Amino acid sequence: MYSFKKIPRKLQPVKKTVLRQYRELVDAVKGTLFPSIPKEGWIRTVRKALDMSGAQLAERAGMTRNRISVLERREADGDITLNQLKQLAEALDCDFSYALKPKKAVSDIMQERALKVAKIEVKKASKNMFLEAQSVSQEKEDILISELAEEIMRAGGRKLWGKSREGKVF
Repeated sequence: MYSFKKIPRKLQPVKKTVLRQYRELVDAVKGTLFPSIPKEGWIRTVRKALDMSGAQLAERAGMTRNRISVLERREADGDITLNQLKQLAEALDCDFSYALKPKKAVSDIMQERALKVAKIEVKKASKNMFLEAQSVSQEKEDILISELAEEIMRAGGRKLWGKSREGKVF
């Protein structure tokens, strides 16, 4: 019913290893507890914790007091650049880091996506089969969805995250 482009055998182990390493890295972040962002933002919070004035931070960062005030407000509003945060972290004698923390394990996200894509594909096929009086039972449809989801997981990439044939993102 579906055909996916085959990856040459000699590349599969390397690609699988690289993908596994990426997934392990992302899954490791998932289990990490991150503090919530303070209402005033980290810059002002750390500056106040250090009992440092805005003028003193400005001098350390090579900026004006007004610029520090603007950047503190922009951070609180979520409108500051990573480079600006790095610069201010350095002036506050802090390490700077950021992370994207997945809500679920990577494999769970991918499995849910594969099932979603498979259900859409099978429902489309089922409509055509119904119109041709060739519909299948719900049990067989569920088996087909499961098998197709596994195939989509193996194919990954474009098949897993691509658009529908109509060009819609699902």
